[in-house]
Amino acid sequence: MRAGENEKVRDDLEKALYYATKFANKVFVVKFSGEVLADKGIMDLVISDLITLKYEAGINVVVVHGGGKRITSIMDKFGLEARFIDGLRVTDEDTLAVVQAVLSDFNQKIVWNINQKGGKAIGISAVSGNLFTARKIQHPDLGFVGSIEKVDSELVALFTRNEYIPVIYPIGADEEGTLLNINADHGASELACGLHAEKLIILTPVRGVLRDINDENSLIPTLSLSEAKSILDESFITEGMKPKIESCIAAVEHGVKSAHIIGLKTHAILQEVLTEKGSGTMITNLSFKKKALPKKL
Repeated sequence: MRAGENEKVRDDLEKALYYATKFANKVFVVKFSGEVLADKGIMDLVISDLITLKYEAGINVVVVHGGGKRITSIMDKFGLEARFIDGLRVTDEDTLAVVQAVLSDFNQKIVWNINQKGGKAIGISAVSGNLFTARKIQHPDLGFVGSIEKVDSELVALFTRNEYIPVIYPIGADEEGTLLNINADHGASELACGLHAEKLIILTPVRGVLRDINDENSLIPTLSLSEAKSILDESFITEGMKPKIESCIAAVEHGVKSAHIIGLKTHAILQEVLTEKGSGTMITNLSFKKKALPKKL
C-alpha cells in the first residue's frame, strides 16, 4: 500500500473513531422491513452493523421492523387483497391475523440471527410493557390500523441498559385491548422521540430519497426540515417513501437530532453514521450539511 493510501486509511479510521466516541451511550432507533430478511447476505451485513454499533461503539441500538412484501405475499395465498391508503395497509380482521403471524415470525428470526452472531437480542411486540398505547384511526376503509397515543419506553430502556438489543414489531393495542396494526415507520419515529434518540435510521430497498426512482445517482443527500416538507407532494416521492419522510420529519421536530433514510448496500449503516460522506439521505434541523445538495430544492 502506497504512502498516500496509508494516510487515507488512517484518516478514515480516525474519523470513524471520532464519530463512534461522539455517539457512545446515545440511542439509535433502526427500522427495517421484510426486504432485509429476504436476503441472507443483506441480513448478515445489517446485523453485523448493529452489533458493531452496540458492542464496539457503545451505542444503544433499538430495532423496529415491519413485514412489507412478505405480508402481501401471504395475503395473496389466502385470497386477500392488499390495499393501501396513504401508505397505510388496509387491515380487516383476516389481514390483521396475517400481519401478526408474519411480524412474529420475522421478529424471532431477527432475534435468533443477532444472538447467533454474538449479540444479545430480545424480541417484543409494541403491546409489551404498554410500549405503544394506540387508537384506531378513524377512516372508514382502513380497518384495524392505529396511530400512537402514548409511548412508554421504560421496558426498552431497561433492556438497553442491560446490553440487549430490543427488537420490536409494531402491533399495538388501544385502551380496550383491541389490537391494531401500526405503520412501522411511524412506530419507529414515535419510539425514537420517546427514547430521546440521537438518530432514527430507516432502511429501504433504494439508496435514499431519489429525484429519479430509476437513478441512484439522483440521491438527495441532505434535507433540512423545510426542504423535507416541501418535497412531500413532488411526483418523485412514491407512496412507500412518503410515510418514511413524514416519520423522519416528525422525529426531528420532536427532538431527535437527525433522521436517515438509507439503502441496503454493504455496511450502509456504518457508512451513514461513521463517515462524513454518508450513504443515504439525512434530514436534520441543523445547519450542518453532510454534503452539498446536487440541486437547489
